[in-house]
Amino acid sequence: MDWNIVVAICEIIGAVTIVASLLYVSKQIRQNAKSLQRQEDIARSQILQSRADSINSLAMLWSTPENLKLITKLKTTDDIGPKDLSPEENVHAFIVLTPLRSNLENTYLQYTKGFLPNDFYADVSERQNQEWGPLLIKFNLPLTKEFRAELERIIADSN
Repeated sequence: MDWNIVVAICEIIGAVTIVASLLYVSKQIRQNAKSLQRQEDIARSQILQSRADSINSLAMLWSTPENLKLITKLKTTDDIGPKDLSPEENVHAFIVLTPLRSNLENTYLQYTKGFLPNDFYADVSERQNQEWGPLLIKFNLPLTKEFRAELERIIADSN
């Protein structure tokens, strides 16, 4: 038997094996990428559900008669600030607005880290920030510099 023929056959088998291996690895990479995308979609869904749960908890907190009375006063009195409230009302406002601040700032942080879709932030969160941001700033709630700048940007854009 001619060794050149044997070597040529082995080279062909090796080349076919390499191509088959590359095709298999390529298929595995695509499947892995799809799996990672599904996991990311599930994680985003869980984050959005957590957002909804947080808002529901906030609604429960605000639904008590005394909290509802204060929120109504804060939202319906033009240009209201801490100087317009009694010391007790200021503490009450701080207690009632702090969970809202926490929720809005956490949403902003999740958005900046890429955990929330752009359309959710633009259509929902920015509107909430526009609605509540002035009160958070007027009542000097603790805000990160980045979130304060975001609130100021949204408020300026809405005027």
